[in-house]
Amino acid sequence: MTDPEKIKILLAYDGSSLALDSVRYIGEVFPRDRTEVVIFYVETKIPRSFWRMEKELDFRFQTPQIRATMAGRKKAVNQAMAEAENILLDAGLPSVAVHTRVHIKNQSIVQDIVEESHRGYDALVIGRRGHSRVKDFLMDTLPMKLLGKVKNIPLIVVGQQADLKNILVAFDGTREIIKAVKSLSGLINTRGCKLLLCHSQHRKSLFQKDGEEATEGMFDLPMDYFLEAGFSSDQISFEIVAGGKNPTHCILDKAKYGNYGTIIIGRRGLAPWKRLVFNRVGNKIFRNADNHVVWIVQ
Repeated sequence: MTDPEKIKILLAYDGSSLALDSVRYIGEVFPRDRTEVVIFYVETKIPRSFWRMEKELDFRFQTPQIRATMAGRKKAVNQAMAEAENILLDAGLPSVAVHTRVHIKNQSIVQDIVEESHRGYDALVIGRRGHSRVKDFLMDTLPMKLLGKVKNIPLIVVGQQADLKNILVAFDGTREIIKAVKSLSGLINTRGCKLLLCHSQHRKSLFQKDGEEATEGMFDLPMDYFLEAGFSSDQISFEIVAGGKNPTHCILDKAKYGNYGTIIIGRRGLAPWKRLVFNRVGNKIFRNADNHVVWIVQ
């Protein structure tokens, strides 16, 4: 983290009512006394062709209507940004810690968000849904496009979450999930949290050595992180699930029936042939965890 005392959050916000879940999530989960939030909106710039067309005589008759539309859009963006800012202020964040930024698109929405995330932030938060549920269903969503591109900080995708304070860590003992646990323990407000570190031991894992079995000792290191971050031992539980069940289904079932509103996963930097196998698991969690918040750390 950039500062052990402060947390800097980048909120990728599209101005829609559906995206307000991500704003509320920040206000409810992160410690209000040491969190700084940048509400980041990527605006499509006016094409040069518009100004060229404006000079043409036949087009001038349409100019007032187009300019009025542009002014209305700008007003709507400002109102949406103000609404998001007010939600954070009402949640208890000080005014000096909430910033709004309308960024004119440079390359693409995805790439501009990724580049902004490199500027000293501790996490990137984005809503799972944008302006249109139908549109999001028919095409790749922005969170899916960001998956794999945001590195070194958590990508936090906010759905229509259940209990935000109930957190399931899909724990496999790898370096990435240890990093995810460390990120979580250093960022969130620990009061009232319930944690489950769940390991699914299904057949022989692709990342498991011959003869190696999961033991409760694999939880020792994350337990130390949680205790140092202010969790008490009675807030934390562990579970090793053995059997042939698909690990994705195991994680989603545990989250659903255990009322865990947040799922933490680590995303490995893998060789291409291994990445193909893992991405099926990660994408299934992503696509099927609509009612959860999903943290991804790579």
